[in-house]
Amino acid sequence: MWTFGHLIREIERSHQQVVVEETATKGAVIGFGAFALLDLVSFRKAHGQAFAVGVVLAFFMSGLVLYAAISSSFVADRSRRVLIIKRRIGVLTLEKVYEAKEIDRIYVRSTSKGSGLYARFKSGRSKGLTMSLGCGDSLEEVAAALNQFLCVPHRG
Repeated sequence: MWTFGHLIREIERSHQQVVVEETATKGAVIGFGAFALLDLVSFRKAHGQAFAVGVVLAFFMSGLVLYAAISSSFVADRSRRVLIIKRRIGVLTLEKVYEAKEIDRIYVRSTSKGSGLYARFKSGRSKGLTMSLGCGDSLEEVAAALNQFLCVPHRG
């Protein structure tokens, strides 16, 4: 699937958990990757300051490629009473687990640049969950699904 922005959607719901996925921005990976390669090719014969500018631009574009290539998943596990956030880039996976009792709620924060999922903790602090801001069409439904699994009291 070709996307230039993040796609956030619920991919699984069972009695025990709900799983939400934020895809990598494949269009941005391809676009910025092409610009990085084009930059390296066009500045490879340059000298002095022009070469330095080319290298800096290539590293900057490569950084954007890496950022856009990150995909995320959010798992609200009812039986374990946790929110698990997994970030993946290639074969590298980072995981962070938050206890449901620490989370006040999951909500959608909207700005002029777009909307994103946030967690408000009972301590009063907030943390962005999504990697970037996108359109908020289905974000309210996703936030409600995560809240449903995190805020329902655990039985037995």
